[in-house]
Amino acid sequence: MHIIERANYLHITTPVNILKSGQESRTFKQVVRPRLLVILNRFVIGGQSTDTIPLLYQLSKRYHVKIIYGKKEADEIAPLFLLEQYPGLTMIEVPAMQRTLNPVTDVVAFRNIVKEIKAFKPDIVHTHGAKSGFLGRLAARMCKVPVVVHTFHGHVFHSYFNRIISKAVVNTERLMASVTDAAIALSTSQRNEIVNTFKVFPRMKVHVIPLGLEMKLAGSDARMNFRDGYGLPSHEVAVGIIGRIVAIKNHHHYLRIAKNLLDSGCNNCTFFIIGDGNLAAALQQYLDENGTLYSTPHKPSAGAKVIFTSWLYDMPTVVAGLDIIALTSLNEGTPVSLIEAQMGGKPVIAYDVGGVADTFLDNVSGYLVPKGDIETFTQKLSQLIGNPQLRQDMGEQGKVYCTQKFSKVSEVNATDNLYISLLAKRNLATV
Repeated sequence: MHIIERANYLHITTPVNILKSGQESRTFKQVVRPRLLVILNRFVIGGQSTDTIPLLYQLSKRYHVKIIYGKKEADEIAPLFLLEQYPGLTMIEVPAMQRTLNPVTDVVAFRNIVKEIKAFKPDIVHTHGAKSGFLGRLAARMCKVPVVVHTFHGHVFHSYFNRIISKAVVNTERLMASVTDAAIALSTSQRNEIVNTFKVFPRMKVHVIPLGLEMKLAGSDARMNFRDGYGLPSHEVAVGIIGRIVAIKNHHHYLRIAKNLLDSGCNNCTFFIIGDGNLAAALQQYLDENGTLYSTPHKPSAGAKVIFTSWLYDMPTVVAGLDIIALTSLNEGTPVSLIEAQMGGKPVIAYDVGGVADTFLDNVSGYLVPKGDIETFTQKLSQLIGNPQLRQDMGEQGKVYCTQKFSKVSEVNATDNLYISLLAKRNLATV
């Protein structure tokens, strides 16, 4: 295990009587700054880290926070810039906790998590993601941690595995509900899937807390700087998809839509693929087979209509440089890229999967397209490309909507209030 930073912790408990209206006096243990252990799947560029690191930075003013995370994949990048923006967090890597299923390494990871729990003695263990959620919650209950919470940033109940494995995942999560005090869904759509569609958690245990973003606006020259870097003229309409290039993100549909538009004579549009992953080569092979010129960081091509940028870290500048942000995923929780796009004043277009519908207003700040409907997606995207005023109007509506709905302050307070209520049920009172 690699320790990025450690700190000294204070944990004082004293008995205190709290009397609520209409109730008998109860004896609580008073906890000075409760200890919060957070377990992440991996610390990589993506929505989970973008959301949780700023959240934990704010919560660290009220809790002693420690973060455990698993080993990243070879094609993933650790967002070290987040630690520069939000310094002082204690983070420990558990290399044995990996994305793939492996009984040997999973047992090692479980033992390491148990070791960390026993050393830290947390009042709350909060897990994020499938692998960390399974191992972390089991370890927390075995170590008799008072409060166990799990956040569904998305879920792996469909589209990730075959039918047999997906059913096993659902059944396992139903069992995990019994060792979980509360689950957090990032949207009402996601809660409905968890509670009603897959029936893995009782409704009373699932709390909707939308993620919150702190996005700084790009400078006035950001748009020009981004576009100049790719030789993009000012009149060109730049469409972008942002995220890992993996099967669940369904980039093949994005490229099929791009090909439809290019073949129909869309001469003033360029399609960006921002991110990286194990399917990048397959996408490039598809473009080669169809005679579409593309550009990569290692092999720039002047005049390319499809541009692979690999990972970019300055999202305000990326959003400023693009005109439209698209998403074609097979399954999603709450896609951060769509929220960041709207906060930057850009319209969005996406398949209606998971919690996507809760991230923007259909026909107001973007277009929501039935899953897999390439024809409708192409038509709607064509409308956006051909109408600058429509893009501006939708961008302005989205900025107002997302700034109000996805507040980091609201997320911090809602999470804190949930922790306090759960601690109180365990006769622990915070001060």
